[in-house]
Amino acid sequence: MKRIKILVASFVLLVAPQACVEHGTYTPEFLTDATLRMAVGKNDIITYNPLTCQYAWNSDNLEFRLHTDNMSDYFILRLQAEPTEEEQLVTAGLLRWTSPTGADEVRKNIVLEVVKIEDDVIWLWYSRESIKMTVRFR
Repeated sequence: MKRIKILVASFVLLVAPQACVEHGTYTPEFLTDATLRMAVGKNDIITYNPLTCQYAWNSDNLEFRLHTDNMSDYFILRLQAEPTEEEQLVTAGLLRWTSPTGADEVRKNIVLEVVKIEDDVIWLWYSRESIKMTVRFR
């Protein structure tokens, strides 16, 4: 009986702290910079530079694209509804980006949180994989 109690206590001590930890958090600096960009965790995927990048918003498809001129780095975001207010949850039917390994990463039907809207710039967050994006929808 004592062994069972020890095993249960060990299990609780190992599992309980992990259950309380969020999948990821974004830093306040993410919300202070309106530069169009995407990052996964601490890895920057692409940051808009007007000399080497282009971006586009297609209102018919609710699709945002940001890429370098030679398409070496990019991300494409296709939403099912246009974000209109902070704390809104929007589903991304498609999110595709170039990974550091050179292969495409694809996520479908993920739910993003709108963490900030300022004029036509929108900050989006996907906590499960610590994906953060700043996009322009105009």
